[in-house]
Amino acid sequence: MSRSAGTKFVRVAVVLVGLLTLTAAGCDPQSEQAGPSPSSSLPASAPSATATPAACRGSYALPDPRRPVIVLTFALSADRRTVTGTESVRFTPDLPVTEMVFRMWPNGEGAPDGTLMTVTQARVAGGGQFTTQSAGAKRGSQGTLLTIPLGRTNPAGQPIIADLAFTLRLPPPDFERWGSTGTTAWWASGHPLLAWERERGWQRQPAVRFPSEAAVSEAASIDLTVTAPAADTVLMSGPPDSPRTIDGGRRQWHSMSESARDVSVSVGPFRTRSATVNGVRVIAGVSSEVRADLDQLLAQTRRSINGLVARFGPFPYPSLSIAALPGIGSGGIEFPAAIMVGASGWDTVVPHEVAHEYFYGMIGDNQARDPWLDEAFATYSEALVNDEVASYLPELDRPGPVGSTMESWGDDQDGYYATIYGKGAAALLTARQRAGAPAFDAALRCYVNENAWDVATPDDIQRALAHLPAALSVLRAARAL
Repeated sequence: MSRSAGTKFVRVAVVLVGLLTLTAAGCDPQSEQAGPSPSSSLPASAPSATATPAACRGSYALPDPRRPVIVLTFALSADRRTVTGTESVRFTPDLPVTEMVFRMWPNGEGAPDGTLMTVTQARVAGGGQFTTQSAGAKRGSQGTLLTIPLGRTNPAGQPIIADLAFTLRLPPPDFERWGSTGTTAWWASGHPLLAWERERGWQRQPAVRFPSEAAVSEAASIDLTVTAPAADTVLMSGPPDSPRTIDGGRRQWHSMSESARDVSVSVGPFRTRSATVNGVRVIAGVSSEVRADLDQLLAQTRRSINGLVARFGPFPYPSLSIAALPGIGSGGIEFPAAIMVGASGWDTVVPHEVAHEYFYGMIGDNQARDPWLDEAFATYSEALVNDEVASYLPELDRPGPVGSTMESWGDDQDGYYATIYGKGAAALLTARQRAGAPAFDAALRCYVNENAWDVATPDDIQRALAHLPAALSVLRAARAL
């Protein structure tokens, strides 16, 4: 998540889950080939590196073949303020389990007033009645934590299928992943998210008290269908199919994501333009309620993709949607292969959010436990894309540990952003200087390759930098490790 606030670092929102957009009829095609063109959402190789450790993987790790398989449907009401959804999850745990656990993030205390998710069905064959717990929820909601007892111990490797139904009420526009003006609507982390972390089990950390993320979710194969008013354009996760008209004059939009942690949807009267950038189908859209330059949005996205592909390797997804929305201000919110932005601040916000397609989208993390693993890395990447390293380095003198958990910040929103984003980026940039840029860059490319489509931890950073003690010394002094 990213918000410009008069500082050089920005705040960027997750969940999540990356989102590939559906094209609308009438997009103006452009094409730019500036580097390797991945033929699928699972790139085969990263750029060559110098000073690469001998054990470095030469290409992105592949997603777990037993990753969750999720079928999602969303139907937006005619007034564009309520979403009705269904979810089917095929989950293969790598540890024995006696329950399934989902997170209902729209009910978190930090979500805007008026946001509400209500689950009406959550069942597993042979299982018991679902229960909910607050875990940082607003009053009047079911809570953020939903549990379905299995009524048995399910062994590791044995699939479980859960079926859920829910409604999502969208709030008035605000800087968040849920909102509606009645003309334009958007939502992400808008379904119950499976709260599993492989090798560690169910994650139950409480929701945060201010707009930010506390999610962890495995990369999943996601089949997504959105039904919306016929006059609207839908920008959503996954490579787009052409929309089809259904009964009542509404239209359905469909996509399939091979590996995504979350999905995002933006619906409304968008002006759109598409381009091919480094083999990635980019669709930029500006809501009719936003006064902004569509060509500039596309140009900033192109610049960001090209800079990051050159640094880290092929873009993680075959497509990327970026939607300029009312109410987001000068900030941005990232999801796998899809980004929400406001009407301004794109020179810093867009590279930050595009960097999240690598750090959070492809290389996941437990955002409640290790938020710096995506926010500090996205801010670090933004500084390099914009060639503004010097302006970030003084942030290293700030107090507070970069490796703090979300819960430790309580209500201290400013301290969180300054430390996790600003000081975290400064620590990485300083570590790069101390270790030498070529060696540090090569080590990070190895980290990206090794941890693609997994949930990384600080231990993975330590392993990637083990041969660069000067870099590790900086990160340990900043209490990131």
